[in-house]
Amino acid sequence: MGKKLKELATDVAIIGGGACGLSAALTLGFGGARCIVFEKAFEFGGMTNWAEGMFAVGSRYQKRLRLNFTPEDRFKVHIEATNWEANPRLVRAFMDKSADTIDWLEKLGAEFTGVYGFEGQFFWHVLKGWGREGLIKHLLQHAQENPNIELYLETTVKSIIREGGRITGIVAEDKEGNTIKVACRAIVAATGGYGDNREWVEKYCKAGKHIRTFMDAGQTGDAIQMAWDVGAASQGMGVMQAFTFMPDEMVNTQLMAAGLQPNLWVNERGERFCDESIVPFFPIITNSLVQQPNARAFNIFDQDLVTLLKEKGMLYTLGEYLQPGSCLTDLDAELERGVKEGKVFVAGSLKGLAAQIGADAKVLEATVKEYNQCCERCEDFLFAKNRRFLNPIRTPKFYASRLGVLIGITEGGIKINHKTEVIDADFNVIPGLYAGGCCAGGFTGGTYTYCTPGGSLAFAVNSGRMAGESILEYLGK
Repeated sequence: MGKKLKELATDVAIIGGGACGLSAALTLGFGGARCIVFEKAFEFGGMTNWAEGMFAVGSRYQKRLRLNFTPEDRFKVHIEATNWEANPRLVRAFMDKSADTIDWLEKLGAEFTGVYGFEGQFFWHVLKGWGREGLIKHLLQHAQENPNIELYLETTVKSIIREGGRITGIVAEDKEGNTIKVACRAIVAATGGYGDNREWVEKYCKAGKHIRTFMDAGQTGDAIQMAWDVGAASQGMGVMQAFTFMPDEMVNTQLMAAGLQPNLWVNERGERFCDESIVPFFPIITNSLVQQPNARAFNIFDQDLVTLLKEKGMLYTLGEYLQPGSCLTDLDAELERGVKEGKVFVAGSLKGLAAQIGADAKVLEATVKEYNQCCERCEDFLFAKNRRFLNPIRTPKFYASRLGVLIGITEGGIKINHKTEVIDADFNVIPGLYAGGCCAGGFTGGTYTYCTPGGSLAFAVNSGRMAGESILEYLGK
C-alpha cells in the first residue's frame, strides 16, 4: 500500500509526551483548548519514567515539618548558583509555581512519600512509584479521559511550519511512514534533551567523546533543531545533569555505594584532583572529573575502609537507595563480583594496584603518602576536604573502583522568556511557539543547579503548565 497524507486541525500541537508535554496538554484541555500530543516512542513519559522526585518550595510537606522556606529565598539561592546566567524572571516564575504544582499533581492522583534532602535542605519531593507509576500514569489517565486531548504514539514530528511570522502547523510521520499534517495556532516543544545524540554531545558537552548516556531513550533534541529552523535562538547548550558513576554497574547495589564513597580519588595518572567530600554535589564533582584525562578516575581505598563500610556504615548517601549509616554487609561478595567484571581492581601493594589501573606507581605512591599526611593531621592542606571524610589508606588489600561520567539528561537548547514563549536572536517572540522542560534554556547556568534538587522534573512539569496557561491567553481562552 502507498503512503497516505492525513490532515488534521487543532488549537495546539505538542511535540513530546513526557512530563512537560502532558502537563501542557492537561492545562490546555482543562482550559477548553483542543490539543494533540505527538510522542515518537512506543510509550509516553520519556526520561520522566526513571525520575525519583521533584523540587518544590513552600509545599505543605515542608510546612508540616515547620520548614519556612520561601520562593524568595530559593530564587536567590538558585539564581546566584547560576552566577545570574539563568533567566531571573523565568526562575522566579518557576519558584512561585512549584508548591502549587505539588497540589495540582496530587489532585490528579500523584502521591509523594515525603520531602527529603541533606544538610537541612529539604526540597526533594519523592514520588510514590517514581516517574512512570507515580506521575506519568496519572497525567496520562487524565489526558486519555479529556475530550479536548488527542494522543499519538510512535509518531515523529518532522518539522514546524511558520508562515507570515506565525506558527501555523507541524508535519509528522507515523510508524507506517504516513504523513500527518496538522494545522494549529500554537506549538509546545517538549521533546526533552539530546543525550542520545552523540554528535551533539561531542559538539556541545565538556569531554563529550568520553562520557556515556543513561540509556537510549530517544533523546535526540528533535524539537530543538525544529525550533532553530524556524528562527528560535539558542540558549544553554552543553548543560548536563551528569553523574560520576561506576560504568555498567546498577545504581542501587552495594558495589556502587562503596565505589562512590569519598575516599581518595585519583585520575588515570594517579594524581589526586578534587576534594572528595563534594561527591554528594554530583554536578560539581562531575565538573572536576571531566577536566581529567579521558574523563576517568579511580576511587582508592583499603581493607580498613572495607571493614568500616561493612560494620559502621557508609558516609555518603546514594540517592534514595541507601542512606548514610547503612552497613554494606555484602560488600566482600560485591567486591569479588566487581573484580571479576572489571569494575574494581585489587592488589596487595600500591605498586601492584598502579599497574592494574595503568598509573605510574611512583605517582600513585606519592599521592597516597601526601593524602595520608592530611589524614594524620586531620587537615587537608591541599583541597580543604571535610576532615570527617579523611581516612588513611595503609592496610592491604588495596582497592580501586573505576569511575566515569554518565549523562542523565541534557538541559537547554531553545531560548524562552518567563512565559515560555520562544524568542529569536533579537529577543522577539515567535508568535505561537512555546517550549519547556529539558529542551528549553534559561533555567540553569553553565552547570546543573544541585541546590534545586529534582529541578529538572519540576521544571518540566511547571514549564508545561506555564506554557499551557500562556497559550490559553494567546488563544483568548
